[in-house]
Amino acid sequence: MTVLVEDSLRLLAGRGVVWITEHPGPRGGLPSPSDLRDDGRVRRMNVHLLAVISPDSALNDASWRGVNGAVIDIADGGFAARSSIAKLHGIVAQAARHKARVVILDHPPSLGGEQNNGPMWRPVTGSDVAIPVRYGLSVGEVLRLYSASLPDGADLHVVPARGVRRERFWGNESKLPWASPVDEVKSVDDILLAASLLPLEGTALSLGRGTAYPFTQVGAPWLNPKRVLDELADRPLPGVRFTEERFTPHSPTDGKYDGVSVPGIRIEVLDRESVQTGRLTLDLAWAVWKVHGDSLRLTGAGAAPGLGAALALVARGADPDSLVDASLPALVAFQKKARTIQLYR
Repeated sequence: MTVLVEDSLRLLAGRGVVWITEHPGPRGGLPSPSDLRDDGRVRRMNVHLLAVISPDSALNDASWRGVNGAVIDIADGGFAARSSIAKLHGIVAQAARHKARVVILDHPPSLGGEQNNGPMWRPVTGSDVAIPVRYGLSVGEVLRLYSASLPDGADLHVVPARGVRRERFWGNESKLPWASPVDEVKSVDDILLAASLLPLEGTALSLGRGTAYPFTQVGAPWLNPKRVLDELADRPLPGVRFTEERFTPHSPTDGKYDGVSVPGIRIEVLDRESVQTGRLTLDLAWAVWKVHGDSLRLTGAGAAPGLGAALALVARGADPDSLVDASLPALVAFQKKARTIQLYR
């Protein structure tokens, strides 16, 4: 917001603007978007802030009547389970249809700017651009990557974050205003685990909701942790450690095993730089499926963004590491392409 007002407000001069954000109030010591109406610099540039709206509202045609400018102030998780790519792409496409200029207030991802984990997926319908399930791109970089699939006439401008380096793309370590993409957890290491466990929400496993450690453990009344960990022992997963730990969910938001003491597996991050989120998801699902079969109800994860198709294959006996390794050529191609659109070094 500061960079926009100080350096890039000319992009919106003379325009009627909607501000699109998930956080309409003040944050990180910055004013709320509505407060900018009273900013002398905004008035001098003849920028008319018409409304502050949510991303979902911005997908509605009615929100663009009388609008010829927009500020997109939306963070992105940087991983499939909390990806905003499809929504961001849809908003920019909607603006293009109304001939409205779009200014992106760039946000880095939460889980590193140099880590990419397969398998690959296609978040934007109709685009042939595939990205990893964990991608180290900022919001502005993502939209630059998908620029070819935007409607003709899309008028898109990215305002880069000031003083940010890729190596600091780790949550609040970027020193920018930041909110966790997973409400229940705040530390970067726990978000890293949540990125791996959220695709398993549709299964019969508890992911620790309703406990003091959500998304860092899995459990169920029928789970045999020792046998599952024995299976995982033959598949070394870098950067994490597993231990047996029983837990009891209380009023879990997913409704699983409320008040029941369940045997579980706790996951701890030892080295965030080496964690492979997609491989962790698939190997853990495979080990539980191999020991417990249909008790897991793995087919319930078929709709998981990015990993649903791979989890469905695991449920039919596919080797999870082979699924990840098969995506390596596409991952390398993505990394080469990503370097051409990166805004930060």
